[in-house]
Amino acid sequence: MPGSSNKRTNSSEKAAEKLGRAELAAEFLKRNRNYRAEHAQMEQQIARGSIARQAAEAAFARRWGLSFRLCAR
Repeated sequence: MPGSSNKRTNSSEKAAEKLGRAELAAEFLKRNRNYRAEHAQMEQQIARGSIARQAAEAAFARRWGLSFRLCAR
C-alpha cells in the first residue's frame, strides 16, 4: 500500500534490488512449494533407479523453464 511503512517489505525490496535476474529467479523457486515438492520427487525417482539422472533433470528443467548457459573453463 502506498504510504504504509512495512519494515519487512522495505528490506525485501532492497535485497531484491541487489540481486540479478538469475539470483531473483533462484530465490523465487527456492521458496515455491510446488517446485520443491517436484524436485524432491525427482530425486526420489533417481534414487530408486526409475529414471536416469540426466533424463529426469532435463524433463524437470523443461517443465520449470530452467536453462543454464555452459561456462567456458
